[in-house]
Amino acid sequence: MRFKHAVATCAAALAALLVPLTATPAAAATPTTSDTVTATDWSYEGRVDIGWRSPTKLDPITIRATDMRTDGYTVGIRLITNGENGRIVWRMRTVPTGQNTATWTTYAAPGGHISYAYFEVCQIKASTGVIWSCGASKVMHAPFDDSSI
Repeated sequence: MRFKHAVATCAAALAALLVPLTATPAAAATPTTSDTVTATDWSYEGRVDIGWRSPTKLDPITIRATDMRTDGYTVGIRLITNGENGRIVWRMRTVPTGQNTATWTTYAAPGGHISYAYFEVCQIKASTGVIWSCGASKVMHAPFDDSSI
């Protein structure tokens, strides 16, 4: 009987130690910044949620673009980062023909410290592929203190 009690006590003590260790990373949410850009004429909207995994990696990045009109323009959205490796304009993602909303999940690791990020939502002339106009989000900085890095 004493042996069963000792085993049960050890198992309970071990579980008490291991559960917080395994739960901590999952419970720690990635700090996130977000913004939405809507055209003044309500023809398009874009939203980006940026997870600041570290001062050098944005992960996850959720991008959503909505084309609200059938007006001969398609909607594109692109991330822009600035930091140790300069200004990087990431590839334009466009709402596919026949859809009004598209969503992507990605990440950005430009190979150095990221000072800030923002995105542009653009109207692109469907017949020529030329960018007609763009609206920019607010500039988003890391939502944590990375000054010691």
